[in-house]
Amino acid sequence: MLFQPSSIAVIGASPHPEKLGHHVLSNIVTQGYKGAIFPIHPKESELMGLAAYATVADVPHAIEMAIIVTPMNTVTSLAEECGKKGVRTLVVISAGFAETGTAEGREAEAALKNIVREYAMTLVGPNCLGILRPSLSLNASFAKRLPPNGNVALISQSGALAVALMDEAAHRGIGFSLVASIGNKTTMDESDFLSICESDPLTHSIGLYVESIKNGPLFHSLAARISQKKPIVLIKSGISKKGMRAVSSHTGSLAGNDAAIDALCRQSGMLRARSTEEFLDLLLVVSSQPPLLSSSIAIITNAGGPGVMASDAAERYKLTLANLDTHTKAILTRSLPLGASVENPIDVLGDSGTKRYEAAVNACAEDPNVDGLIVVLTPQVMTPAAEIATMLSSTRKRHPLMPIVTSFMGHESVQEARSLLAKEHIPCYETPERAVRALAALTPVTRSPKSPVAARAPLTSKTDVLANCDGLLSPKKTQELLALYDLPFPHEAIAKSVDEAATLGSSIGYPLIAKISSPDILHKTDIGGVKANIQNDRELAQAYNDIVSSVTRQRPDARIDGVLIQQFLPAGREFIVGSVRDDVFGSLVMVGLGGIYTELFADTSFRIAPISSKESYQMLTELKAWNMLMGLRGDVRYDTDALAGIIETVSAIVMDFPCIREIDMNPVIVYEKGVVIADVKVVVGKM
Repeated sequence: MLFQPSSIAVIGASPHPEKLGHHVLSNIVTQGYKGAIFPIHPKESELMGLAAYATVADVPHAIEMAIIVTPMNTVTSLAEECGKKGVRTLVVISAGFAETGTAEGREAEAALKNIVREYAMTLVGPNCLGILRPSLSLNASFAKRLPPNGNVALISQSGALAVALMDEAAHRGIGFSLVASIGNKTTMDESDFLSICESDPLTHSIGLYVESIKNGPLFHSLAARISQKKPIVLIKSGISKKGMRAVSSHTGSLAGNDAAIDALCRQSGMLRARSTEEFLDLLLVVSSQPPLLSSSIAIITNAGGPGVMASDAAERYKLTLANLDTHTKAILTRSLPLGASVENPIDVLGDSGTKRYEAAVNACAEDPNVDGLIVVLTPQVMTPAAEIATMLSSTRKRHPLMPIVTSFMGHESVQEARSLLAKEHIPCYETPERAVRALAALTPVTRSPKSPVAARAPLTSKTDVLANCDGLLSPKKTQELLALYDLPFPHEAIAKSVDEAATLGSSIGYPLIAKISSPDILHKTDIGGVKANIQNDRELAQAYNDIVSSVTRQRPDARIDGVLIQQFLPAGREFIVGSVRDDVFGSLVMVGLGGIYTELFADTSFRIAPISSKESYQMLTELKAWNMLMGLRGDVRYDTDALAGIIETVSAIVMDFPCIREIDMNPVIVYEKGVVIADVKVVVGKM
C-alpha cells in the first residue's frame, strides 16, 4: 500500500545539508520511521549511519518505495531502473516537468508516464512535496517535521500550501492520518487519492486542495459515495472570471467556474471552503465532533453582543435556536442570578464563573430539544477561561454524542484555555460567526447525497434533429427540439416580408411580438430586434420594417432569415432556465430570476446534469425569488411544479444531446397554472 511502505530507497540522498536529497533522507531517518532505508548515491558508501548504494540495482533487498530527488533529466532513466528492480511505488519530488510549460518538460513527463505504466508502478508526482504518514512516523518529504497523528487525510495539489496547513493545524488540535502532495498528477490524481482515503482505516475525514480536476464525472461519483461515510472539505482555487471560457448566453455568463464547484459540492455532499481559514475551521469540526442530528442548537454566552452575533449567524447558516424545555428553564432559573437570560441564547452574565457556565452547559446537554451547543466566552477580569475550558472537557466526555463548538474571544487572556480545548479536541474559534459556520457544517442538510435520477425511455425520434447543426439553432430547429419534449411555447412562425407578417398576424391572432431571426444574433433587444404588444396589422407592418432597418444598420454582417412573429403572452413571473457545458463536469443546469433582471440580480441556482425532479424543486427553493413564487404579499401562488418540470426537462435534453453547448430559455413565464417558454436560444457544436 502507498502509505504502508516496509522499505524505502532515497535516490538522490546527499551528505550535503544544502541539498534537498539530504533533507528528505534526514526526515525519514531521524523522525522515527522503522522500516528499511536505502540511501542511493553514486559515490558514497554510507550516509547517516546507513549503508549507501550506487544504484537501486545494487541494493541486496527488495525495495517497496523509491523517492527520487534528482535533476529532471535523470528521472526517466532512474525510474526505469526502479521498474526493473521491482519497486512498487515511485514518489518523484523532482520538478522541471510539464509544469514548466516547455516542450522539454512535457516530453520528460510523458516518458516518465510511459515507464511507470510499463512496469505497473504507482507514481506520486512529479513536482511534489512527498508523502507523510504520522502513524508510521514517516516523513518522506521535505516538510520540516511530522504533523500530529490524527484522523484527517490532507490531499494537496500544492506542496507549499500543505506545509503551511500542517504547521497551522498543529496548534488548532488537528491531527493527520496521511498527507500527500500530488504535484503534476501524471498518473495518480485527486480521484485516486480519494479512493485511497476511502479504504484507509485511519482516515475519518478528508481535506482536499485542488487547482484542477482531471475527470469531473468520476470525481463527482467518488465524492458522493465517500462523503456519506467520511466528510470531505474541498478548497478549489482558480475560480475567478479571468479563467472563464467565453460564453454567449445569459446562462453561460452567470455560470463561470464557481457555479460548477458549488453544484458539485451540493450534489456530492462535500463541504466547500472558500479560504484557507475556513478550510481549517471545517476540518477541525468534522474531524472532532459527531454529526448534528438536527438544526436545533443552543447558544451560551457571558456577553449579550456576541450572543446576538451568534444568533444572527445561526439564522444565516440555517440553524435554529431551540425552544428550551420547561425543565431546562427551571434549572437555569435556579442556577443563574436575576438579570441572566434563561431563553436561547442563554446569557450567564459578564461576571460568570465556572459554575454558571457548567449549569447552563449541563442543562442544555440534557435538553431533548437541543442537538448542538455553542459556548461563547469573552475574557472579563473575573472570567476563569482555563477553568471553564477544563469543565467543557469533562462535559464532552459525559455527552460524547453532543457536538460542542466554542468561541473564546480575545487573545492573551484566552490562550491557555484555547490550548486546553485543542488538546481535548473541542473546536475553538476566534469569533462567534466562525463557530456557528463550523457547527452548521455538521448538519445532515449540508452533507445530503445526490438524489437518484429516474430512468427515462429513450427518444426514438430524436436521432436526426440536430444532425449537421453548428452554432445558434434556427427558430425552426429549436421548435423541433422543444416539440420532442412537449415543452410549452407560444404559436410562432417566420415572416420574410410585410405581407407574410400580416398573414401570420391574422392566423396567430393579436396581440403579437416580433423578433429578428438570425443565426448571428443572440441578444436581439440590444440592437432593436424586438417589438412587443403589437395590436393590429398597421403596428405589425411598422414593427417589421423598424426591426429589419435597425438590425441591418447595426449588424450589417448578420445573416437575416426574417422576422419571427409570435403570440404575445400575458404577464406572469419571468424566470430563466438554461444549461451551459462545463469542460470538466459536463452540462450545468440553471434556474434563476429572468427577464430584464437576469444579470442585474444574478439570483440563480446550478446543478450538474443529470438531475432528479426532487433536485429541480430544491433548486427553486434556493432562489431569493422563491418567496415570489409562493405568493408574496397576498399575490397568487405560482405553478412551481410546472417550472420544476422545465428544469428537469432541460437536464434531459442536454443528456440526450451532448452536442448542445448552451440552452437559454429566457423568459420562462410562470402563471398560477402552467408555464410558457417565451424565448429560447440553443447553441450546438464547438464554441
